[in-house]
Amino acid sequence: MDDYPFELSGKTVDYICPKCKHELKAPIEAVLEFEEEDMFNNLPINTPPYVECPNCRKLCMIPKYYKSMRGYLFEYKED
Repeated sequence: MDDYPFELSGKTVDYICPKCKHELKAPIEAVLEFEEEDMFNNLPINTPPYVECPNCRKLCMIPKYYKSMRGYLFEYKED
């Protein structure tokens, strides 16, 4: 996620893998792109902008806390 052709804002979104608990910070610009793709693909508003987990190698990482462009609040809670 370091290959942006423009300067990043420095804002990040904390992500966690619910399976292996790996955590990472994603640039807000990347998260907004993921969300735009989800809207283009007509995914429901409650679909979080997923990120691939480097440990699990699956698209399963979700935001710990993120309010989407469409106003939906994602908040990770342990089961």
